[in-house]
Amino acid sequence: MESDPSARVRLLGGFELFDLDGEPIRITGRRARGLMAMLCLEGRGGLLRDRICGLLWGDRPDEQARGSLRQCLFELRTALGSRADALLEVGRERVAIRPGSLLTDIDTLRAGLQSDDQDMLAGTASQLASGPLLEGLELPGPFQEWLDQARGAWEAALLDELTRRLAVLEAAGRWEAVRLLSEGYLRRDPLQETVAASAIRADLASDRPSEARRRYLAIRQALSDELGVAPGADLERAILAGAQDAPPTPLPTPPAVTPATVASPTAGPILAVLAFENQSGDPDFLYLSDGISEEILHAVSQTTPLKIIGRSSSFQLRGAEKSAANVAAQLGATHLLDGSVRRNGARVRITTQLVECASQTMLWSDRFDRELSDVFALQDDISQAVAIALKSRFAGRDIGSVDPVVLDLYLRARDLRPDRLAYDARLLGEALERAPDFVPAWEALMYDLAVQARYGGNPEKSRNHLAQMEVAAERALALDPGTVVPFRVRAMTAAHCGAFAESERLINLCLARGASDPLDLIHAGGVASDVGRNRLALDYAQRAFELDPLNQVTFTVRAIYRLGVGNWAEARDQFDEGVRRWPDGGFLRSSAIVCAVQAEDWERVDLWARAPGDPGVDGPWIETLVAYAREARVANSGLATQFLASQKALLESTGLIALSHLGRLCQLGLADEAFALVEASDFSPYFSAGTRLAPPDVGLSCLFCVDQRDLRADPRFLRLCTKLGLCDYWVRSGNWPDCADEVDYDFRALARDLAAI
Repeated sequence: MESDPSARVRLLGGFELFDLDGEPIRITGRRARGLMAMLCLEGRGGLLRDRICGLLWGDRPDEQARGSLRQCLFELRTALGSRADALLEVGRERVAIRPGSLLTDIDTLRAGLQSDDQDMLAGTASQLASGPLLEGLELPGPFQEWLDQARGAWEAALLDELTRRLAVLEAAGRWEAVRLLSEGYLRRDPLQETVAASAIRADLASDRPSEARRRYLAIRQALSDELGVAPGADLERAILAGAQDAPPTPLPTPPAVTPATVASPTAGPILAVLAFENQSGDPDFLYLSDGISEEILHAVSQTTPLKIIGRSSSFQLRGAEKSAANVAAQLGATHLLDGSVRRNGARVRITTQLVECASQTMLWSDRFDRELSDVFALQDDISQAVAIALKSRFAGRDIGSVDPVVLDLYLRARDLRPDRLAYDARLLGEALERAPDFVPAWEALMYDLAVQARYGGNPEKSRNHLAQMEVAAERALALDPGTVVPFRVRAMTAAHCGAFAESERLINLCLARGASDPLDLIHAGGVASDVGRNRLALDYAQRAFELDPLNQVTFTVRAIYRLGVGNWAEARDQFDEGVRRWPDGGFLRSSAIVCAVQAEDWERVDLWARAPGDPGVDGPWIETLVAYAREARVANSGLATQFLASQKALLESTGLIALSHLGRLCQLGLADEAFALVEASDFSPYFSAGTRLAPPDVGLSCLFCVDQRDLRADPRFLRLCTKLGLCDYWVRSGNWPDCADEVDYDFRALARDLAAI
């Protein structure tokens, strides 16, 4: 049962205790103040006496330390007076603050962030500018390490909560609230680019372009002066958004920095978590060492400031390839985390080391002997240690202990094989039967169901998968409100039409919690390309590639969007490199041939079709593409008739047409026939989740490919976009497609007229 509040405490910008009338409660001893501060931050669980003794009197013998603690508690009781029993729970083993007995400025700040009241938001903005957690309360020894961790965890949590709130306020168009909160936080951390980008968007939306420009120039100069880096992609996109209708005057160039300090958009520490070595003596336990490595990677990635190389790239480096120099060269990482896993029955020994790649210096190493049931608690220990070594703090997720049998089922289910599209739902189901509160298994299950719903062929099964996915998502959110996987899978499986803004909102929620997952960036690119924003999609793809440079998917998607923005020369060169690097990469080679067909580069079609290597399941699709290219490259009068007949047959049988074929019909001189097919089509099924597009379409992005230029050049293209819900989205959001500035007619005006009908 919670108590009524008996006192107030200030934790930000210093440590002060007050009664409810505002009169100070003075605690004079430094360690007594430190103890009270620790109890305030630890919350309901409090602290074990042994833990307190270790933090405050770690240099003293046990009995002497316990005596010092008793003296310190006596001092606290004297200072608190009649409030002592209402505030403190003092047991034989544990000391805690009574739940509900203390009002903290952190609680007030968090409540203010969620408020819709403008006056309360103004007060919250002022609180955001307050000083560091427990400023001036430094004590020597282990307490200082605890304080450093607490400060880092608080700063990471605050930034996470703020960016999520800003995303909600931006989506609602509450720009004054966005400006207030952003400016409050920027007084705390003037170099926080994500928050500065929100402030710039608020300036532009409030018709204050000069203020947005001033803000951008100030932070750009500060980044150059203090860190020697250029603004990242978030800031650049924010300021460039204001240039759509009225291009600003050229921005002055900041002072040059030396080449050694010029940074890419992923400047700062970049960590590669390598696959820990399996030292169990049984090759069948490789899934265990890889699975533990992946879960540690996931735990470490729960932060905003640090970039983490994707698993599919970092896990490729094994054995001799794990040298620091090779990790830096292959992955662009500044640091690597490596280790080994040895299993002995129900126990596991994990050794870890964190290495700076440039100097090949070991920053930290440790050994952990645990029960398998404690593996997830171990992840938090490792991620916190890595955080301290890198001077960055991580907000891990406390999953607690887990049954070793459940852990075994979960790790086996996530062990992807070449013949499996996603995870093993049967094993995940068994894990959840044993441990229904095990969040990681719910996350893996919902992702598997999303993949089946998105790419499965049977509509009825897709709808069933969607329903099961929602159950898993709601269960995971109830158990852990901080999980981002439900937002990712909902964005993945949203309806092809009519859910554009919702998909953006969902994927932005994932990115706002730390864009360290290449998968989220790939999905963000897909959401952007489906509404014709290929330049933005390329930016997402580039960031995903930088985080996962040895991944065939990130490599391929980046090349696809190169062509999407009209740069076939760079896309072609990248595909050349990819076909050499992954000779058996069916996805890459089929994508390369599709792009070559769109660019009418028949030489590359032949070259990549004949390349050595087995494309696997993509082989028949490649043969179809080559056969089409063979007919398309010659003047074939029967091709137009053949195309038109196939579209009419598809329309008659399904009520739909293949959007990706419309541009070809226009190229073949059948524009009137193409748009007649559009008018006869019923696209209403596309507004429901779980519905597949007519083959061979895989997304609305096909409308914005280079071979659809003739289609987009015709004003009737916007009639099609109206039927698909695109015009309504463009007008409402103001996020116009790239092609709006590429056609001869007034794209925006016509779209507004059609959306208004």
